[in-house]
Amino acid sequence: MNDQADEQEPWATKRRKIVDVAAEVFFARGFQRGTTKEIAEKVGLTQSAIYHYVGSKADLLSEIARQVDNDFSGALEKALAGTDDPVEQLREIVRSFVDMMVVDHKAFGVYWTEQTSIQPEVKAQTDADQRRYVRRIEQVVAEVQNRGLLPAGRPTHVITEAIIGMMSWLYWWYVPGGRHRADEIADAFCELIGLAAA
Repeated sequence: MNDQADEQEPWATKRRKIVDVAAEVFFARGFQRGTTKEIAEKVGLTQSAIYHYVGSKADLLSEIARQVDNDFSGALEKALAGTDDPVEQLREIVRSFVDMMVVDHKAFGVYWTEQTSIQPEVKAQTDADQRRYVRRIEQVVAEVQNRGLLPAGRPTHVITEAIIGMMSWLYWWYVPGGRHRADEIADAFCELIGLAAA
């Protein structure tokens, strides 16, 4: 391992690579059993370099939580900004969620299953962002309900959580490069909630 060999690689790129590998290790072995030594070996750095770029194992988990938070929040804002039509917005939300899950499915899985191990201040922030995220989608779902394309007589929050929950389980069964492409999964989800492509 040669830490100096990668000095040309931008700091942010290297840091993201470390966090992605940490997500792979924690996804496969769990946060408690995964080690910075294993992460360092997979990245091709020393353990001290991991601490230099990110920090402790707890810091790595916090960075995974922040990465999921930022990536999914950014994708949501992009989906909402693309159109004013709530039906198309909801389609885009589904598509963007699936696309982000393809990119972040192991990080999402770690974030989802290791909530109790995330540092309290980071968890407080990601929890607040998650509530905001759900509220933004809830506003769109309410508009789609008003158009009669989702059950109007059912609580908007329940329908919103059902849609998010359906998509969130992708982390468990999605296989990169497997038999289901992201666009096929997104289309299936849209059809399932009555939003087949126009």
